[in-house]
Amino acid sequence: MEMTRPLLVSCEYKLQVHSWSLLVQLSWSQPLVRKHLQRLELVLSRLQRENLKIKLKKCCFFQHQVKYLGHVVSAEGVATDPDKISAVAKWKCPENVQELKSFLGFASYYRRFVPGFSQIAAPLNNLAAELSPKHKNSKKTTVKHLWTEVCDSAFQTLKTKLTTAPVLAYANFQKPFILDVDASHNGLGAVLSQECEGKVRPIAFASRGLRKTERNMQNYSSMKLEFLALKWAVTEKFRDYLLGHKCVVYTDNNPLSHLQTAKLGAVEQRWASELACFDLDIKYKPGRSNGNADGLSRQTVTSEQKVVLAHTTVFPDDLRCALQNATDDTILNCTSQTLTVAPWPPDTNLSVLQADDPTIKDFRIFWDRGQRPNSEERMSLSHVVLNLREVLQSSHDQHGHQGVDRTLDLLRKRCYWPGTKATD
Repeated sequence: MEMTRPLLVSCEYKLQVHSWSLLVQLSWSQPLVRKHLQRLELVLSRLQRENLKIKLKKCCFFQHQVKYLGHVVSAEGVATDPDKISAVAKWKCPENVQELKSFLGFASYYRRFVPGFSQIAAPLNNLAAELSPKHKNSKKTTVKHLWTEVCDSAFQTLKTKLTTAPVLAYANFQKPFILDVDASHNGLGAVLSQECEGKVRPIAFASRGLRKTERNMQNYSSMKLEFLALKWAVTEKFRDYLLGHKCVVYTDNNPLSHLQTAKLGAVEQRWASELACFDLDIKYKPGRSNGNADGLSRQTVTSEQKVVLAHTTVFPDDLRCALQNATDDTILNCTSQTLTVAPWPPDTNLSVLQADDPTIKDFRIFWDRGQRPNSEERMSLSHVVLNLREVLQSSHDQHGHQGVDRTLDLLRKRCYWPGTKATD
């Protein structure tokens, strides 16, 4: 059927609302036959009033499931269309940029079914960007020349995720929502779910990579990234679900659960004002228990990458200078030791090495005791006494010339010196 623009404006909202309600009821509300017929009559009368016609052979009534725009709507929820997804299993590796973009476009259409889609597809998106006409080297290279094991792994992972996509539950606006959020320097992740018949079922997955400014670790701490993930998930991705409805938010960042009493900067205060219109109950959930969202923002690090990361430690210039000029008198009650990076041990030998490690033995004592170490038992890193005035001045200048209290508060989160609490 065809509708003109004025006609769309006049009846689009009511027609879409009742049509979608009717579509869902065809799947999961068949016992309520009377209510189903009432909605059917409402939709048909609305079409008649607007002089719109539909073809009877394209209509389906009282179906257990309906295929709709590449999805299967059934009593269990919304799933991907097997007829569409079956082609993914046979999809060959792209040979040119057009085939690569075609695969990414198809996969992105079903991204709400794929946990961590943006992180998985990142190598393929980067490859497509490098081969775009705007890139200066695009004419000299092809997909075959730049296709790496990382790209192939991302390609195969997306195919597996799409062919094994879960069935997403329907949102019940009479019940509270559950939102799990997580962030890392690889991206943001969120899972919207609800409790249904004693089980927590996902409604939608969401993830995205970090923008260039958000990758700056000096400006975006772990707490700020978690806050960004919360703001993005609530106000952008799932706003239509959460506005006006109760939502319990789980995060593995403990400071974020005390958001109402925390001291926030200008950016964080603006984010907090955007969240003020939502009914949120933020609760802390350890990372090991927050796997559904934690996995969306993180990628597996191989053993080789762990060794490389250990080698790429960077010291600030002032700290390097202080370390080079340090003497025995400038070291605070610590024994200098040389640190070396050894190859990552095999998993079979890891437990043996841990059992012989004296430091781990000390921690084992606290673990068996079930208590944290006291002030005398607590371990501290070796550090050099720098000029406190220079540290204060540098922190004041680099953080927008904050006041005394704000500057000291920033330093206490990052540094320690004797008399920290007494400094004024």
